This record gives sequence, structure tokens and C-alpha cells, in this order.
Amino acid sequence: QQMQQMQQMQMPMMGQHMPNMPTNMPMQHMGMQMHPQMGHQGGMMMQPMQQMQPQAPMQAPVSAAGPAPTKSKGIKLKNATLTRFAGKTSDGDDAVKPAGSVSRADSDAKADDKADQAKAAIAQSFAVPEVETKKRHSLNPGTGVFERLLMLRIGRSIRGEKNAMVEGLFVGHRPGEKGGNQPASTSTPVDRKGRNPRGRDEPDGRSSMFGTDMKTKKKANEPQLKVSDKAYRITEPTKREENLERRVRSLLNKICPDNLKKIVDSLALIELHKADELDFVIRIIFGKALCEPHYCETYADMVFALRTRYPEFPPEHEGEKAQTFTRVLLNTCQEEFESLPTSFEPTEEEKAKIPADDLRIEMKKRKDKMLANMKFIGNLFLRQLLAVKVIGQVVHDLIGIKEKQPEEHMIECVCELLQAIGHTLDATAHGKVLMSQFSARLLTLKHAQERDGKATFSKRIQFQIQDLLDLRHNGWAKKLFKEQAKTKDEVRKDALAEARKQAKGAGTDAMFITQIAGVRPSYIDASKVPGQGQKQRRAGEVVWDQAYVKRICQYYADDRNGEELDENWKRATPTSAQTKQGIEWLLDLGFNDRSKEDIMAETITELLSRRVVSWQHLEDALTPMLEGLEDMRIDVPHCDSFFHALLSRLLLKFQKEFNASILKPLTGEGQSSDFTWRLLLGGFKKAKERGGRKDSVVAMVVENNEFAQAVAKVRKCSTTELRSLLQKEGL
Repeated sequence: QQMQQMQQMQMPMMGQHMPNMPTNMPMQHMGMQMHPQMGHQGGMMMQPMQQMQPQAPMQAPVSAAGPAPTKSKGIKLKNATLTRFAGKTSDGDDAVKPAGSVSRADSDAKADDKADQAKAAIAQSFAVPEVETKKRHSLNPGTGVFERLLMLRIGRSIRGEKNAMVEGLFVGHRPGEKGGNQPASTSTPVDRKGRNPRGRDEPDGRSSMFGTDMKTKKKANEPQLKVSDKAYRITEPTKREENLERRVRSLLNKICPDNLKKIVDSLALIELHKADELDFVIRIIFGKALCEPHYCETYADMVFALRTRYPEFPPEHEGEKAQTFTRVLLNTCQEEFESLPTSFEPTEEEKAKIPADDLRIEMKKRKDKMLANMKFIGNLFLRQLLAVKVIGQVVHDLIGIKEKQPEEHMIECVCELLQAIGHTLDATAHGKVLMSQFSARLLTLKHAQERDGKATFSKRIQFQIQDLLDLRHNGWAKKLFKEQAKTKDEVRKDALAEARKQAKGAGTDAMFITQIAGVRPSYIDASKVPGQGQKQRRAGEVVWDQAYVKRICQYYADDRNGEELDENWKRATPTSAQTKQGIEWLLDLGFNDRSKEDIMAETITELLSRRVVSWQHLEDALTPMLEGLEDMRIDVPHCDSFFHALLSRLLLKFQKEFNASILKPLTGEGQSSDFTWRLLLGGFKKAKERGGRKDSVVAMVVENNEFAQAVAKVRKCSTTELRSLLQKEGL
């Protein structure tokens, strides 16, 4: 049927060129031969066949895309067989039969045979081959080389799977292409131009530049690490102590001043069943405090809050004291202090076994741990967990007078301890005596010399001793660069104060902050505050005491923020008696510390202007000091300069509203009029220096009737003569 359809398609076209040709002539008689591969290629190929000549060579097969479309016009058929039927030549003569020609019957027989062969070829091409189900066909070609595209398709279809038949096969590059072989299972094909399908150039060797794969960031021949048998693996605790250690350490790793209360409450919920467990928990806390000296104050606050949260355990032997949290903690500190080495020089055995750099690091760790223990002991003293006599015994054991001079690290321990408790120890009579003895002993050690005249101790130790002595001389006020742990609010305030200082051109001084060394925390003396009874406050609550007043005054000195001063003063909700006591603390600082006289005067003036304190509070606090001011000059020669600063600021701030009642002690009986006049005159001149306008101070004094009468009484003149007297003094 296909052959008949093709004949019908060819007949009209041949009829255009050969009108005399019968239409029912078979294709074999027209000299057309079916190509054996016609069915396979999907089209028919025509070959001319001349009479008495061999067949022309077979043309190239049509591409797989399909046969070229047949032109309907311009077809020329060159068939030698047609000339046999002409009978005559173009001149009308009979045609001459060429030599070697065959008869028409023979040619027809041959054509029939070829037609049969063509039909068989077409039928064979459309036949479905029988597949042997039992016999497996091998996918490996005879040449051993697969087509690249075929292998890529196979790899994508079975990505992630390994087939035994294709395992180990590679796709080779064609001659002239660079690069090595690629596994057949690769998922990124590479074209002939050396680019991946995404179009990005990847020159050879680029992906493994300098021996490192730039995509995976791994070295080409990097050995794979094997998991060690001793590697850490998360396991469930099997023992009671292991469970306790995990719970305690997980809480201590999160500690900071902000969440101290929460950590204390969580630690208090841990149930302890015996004294050994209490000792185990305290040793963990103590070791953590020594490893993190930056949080030493925070850990001291924590143990102070925990001292009553854990139960007491009976003693193991009769006659001994019960095992409490405080007793076990102090015993742990004592054991650490008693284990203090006599020398921090490494032994010969350590030098032989440990490398020099590692040995130096180990020695530094031991020294830091020793100093951290001294700092922690000092903070326990500040929280009244240690007595003064214990501090005296510790210092005596370290630098006491003995046959041999103490080691340098022992002197460092004493300096660290005294710096942590200096202000509090100096505040009591017994502590002040001890501090004087300690200072004298340290000064002796500083100047100690050997027989040959060389100093016994190094320059570093001598400077450390001198720094401690200077710190005590300056009232234990020191500048800190690395501060202790603080809450977020304190850090925010310090940052704002530092920014204001830098904006004012403070320079490098803005990077430091002044702090009183060895101040006892404010919440410790809560039970001694009037009206508070025996109620104890937890760490972090605001308690009205001298340390708190000094701290808020220091905040105001840093940034001159009156609103913050007002807020901090009212936060403690002081009573009238406490407010008077706070003013007394400020006045005491101003009269005794010349470096703080101006800031104390400014702070008191700011509190009065904001009505945080009243004139009556100032009068009650200032009266006893003004009554003994003349005698105070014997011990504190510069005390009158603070009064000048305070009077000048009050005059400039309030002017006509200045309350002259605060000067009553100066106008009373028994006061020297000359001393009082010079005292007032110094305040007026100070006000003129600050005010700058001529006759402004005179107007402030004269126009305030109460104030003018008090000054005239001191000068023993009338109020009308007072103006001329003040003008003669240059006011």
C-alpha cells in the first residue's frame, strides 16, 4: 500500500515531463529502485538506472530529522531505460542496440527481483523484533566507549544510586580537548568550550587553585578526620554528683549583674541531701569565681544571698559545729590560701617536661588564680562574711616580719587585698590602725636593700607598693579603664557620660571613670538604716547610705544631669532625717576634700533649686560645721574655700531668694567678727568671679533685707553703709 501511494505521488510529476508514458507502468520499469533503508530512514530514495550500465553508487542516508521535502516543480528524471522504447533516434533511424545490452524480458525480471527485495526490506523495517525475555542484553558497547550525552542522561535518572554495570566507567575527552576524565555519574556536564551548562567559564585548574577547592573551601588531598574514641558525646547523667554539677554550671555560665536575682533563686531550688553535696556545690562556685575575676563582685553578692537559702547539716563528729553555707565557703577559701606556693618559679622537672611557652602560660594562670582568691576574700570582708581580725591575720602571714624577706608574689597579694577593702577598712578605728601598720610595713619593704646596696625587690613591686600608698593618700579614689561588671542601666549611663565628656573636649580623660576603691555595698547596712529595723534587703535594691549618695554625686559630676540627680535621690525614698544625713555627707566631702569642693557645692545648689532638699535641711546640716569652722581650719586649712564656693553658687542661683538663715551660726555670740567678715567677703568675691557683672553682687546683698542685716551685723555697721564698704572691697 505504501508503494502504491508513492507511485500515485510520483506519476503526476513524471507526467509533466513524460506525457506519452503510460500511467500504470510499475516503478520497476521506470528504472527507479527502492533503497533498502527506506523504511528505516522514514523516506524513499530514488536512484537512476541506465541500461547496460552498473548501478550508480548509493547516496548518503537522509538525516534522522526526516527526508527533505520534495519539490513539485523542476523535476528532471534521467532514465536510460526509457530510450529503449523510442525505437528511432532523433533523426528517424532505427535505434542501434548497444553492445552488451539485455533483452526487455531480462530487465523486467531483474526489476521484479529488486522490487521484491525492496518490499522485504520495508516489511523488515516495520516489523517488531522478538525480544528474548530470558536473555539479558549487555549495555556495554563493543568499543567500550559510551556516548557522553547518553551517560549524562543515565546519570541524572539514577542520581544518588550506584549501578554495578556502569560503576567505574568514565567519559573520555575527544582528541584536542583539555582536561582529564570525568566520572560517568557526574551531574555537571561540560561542553567542548570548557564551560558548564550555566555558561560560566571554569578554566582548568581554577577550581583547585593553590591546592584548595574554591567551591568547597577544602584542600584537594585533605585527609578526613576520624572521630576519636574519647570525643565528647552527650549522655545522660548517671550519678548524683554529675547531675548537680551540670545544673550548677549551667546556671553559673549565665550569671551577670542583671540576672543575679534569677540565678540565685534557681540555685536555691536545687535540693541538697547531705553535707558532702553542699561542699561539692560551694567548690564549684568558688572555682568559677577564681576563673572569672571580672565577675568577682557578682559572685560575692551571690554567695551573700545564698548563705541563708541552703539548709544546715549536722556535724559528722560530736563537738564540731554544724555545716552551714558560710562555714563551708570560708573553709574553702582558707584551704586555697594555705595552699599558696612559696615560690612561683617552675621546678626543674616542669622545665624538662613542659615547653617554655606552655610553662609560661601555666605560671600566669596560677598567679591569676592566686590574685583572684585575694580579691574574693576582700569582697567577702566587704559583705561582713569575714571579720577584721581575719584580714589582719592574712596580711601578717604574707608580709609579716620574719627571718626571711617575703616573696614578691606575696607582696602582690597584699596590695590586691588592701586595694579591694581599703576604704572600708580605713573607715573604722581598728581598721585604720591596721591600715597604718600595713602601710608602714609596705614602705619598709619598698626601700629594702641587700648587702651590696641593690634593692631587694624589683621595680615593678616597688611601683605597686607606691601606687597603693598614693591611693590611700587620695582617699582611695582611682581612675579605672577596665571596670567591674555592671548592669545595663549603669553601662548606658556611663556611655552617655563618656559621650558628653568627649563632646566637651575632655580628651583621653573621657575613657576613664573615678571610683572609690574598697567601698562596702549599699545593701549590706540595710538593717542599720533608721526606720528599717532588722529587715534585710537583697542584692541590687537601692539603700540609702553614704556609698549611694557618693555614687549619685559622682554620676552628676560626670555628666551634670540635674534630672538624673533628682531621680536617683528620690529613688531611695529618704526620710527627712535621711535627707539631712545625706546633706551632711556632701558637706563633709566638700570641707575635707579640696578636689571635690566645687562639685559638692554645685550638687547641693542643684538639689536646692529642684526642691529635692529644703533650706531647713541645709541649715540643720550646716550649723554645727559653721560653729566649729574656725577650729577646723587648724586641721583642714582649705576648709574655708569650700564655704566660698557654696556661698557664691547659692547667691548666683537664688539672688534675692537667698535664705540668710543658714548664716545664723556665723552671727552668733562667740564668733570672731573679723574671721566671719573675711569668710563672707571671700564668698562675695567668688560670686563676682563667676557672675562677671559690676555691682551685681552688691545688689544681691543689699536688696535682700534679711541678708543685708546679717552682713551689717557682722561688720557692725548700718545697711546704708554696707554698700559703700562692699564697693571699697572691689565688688
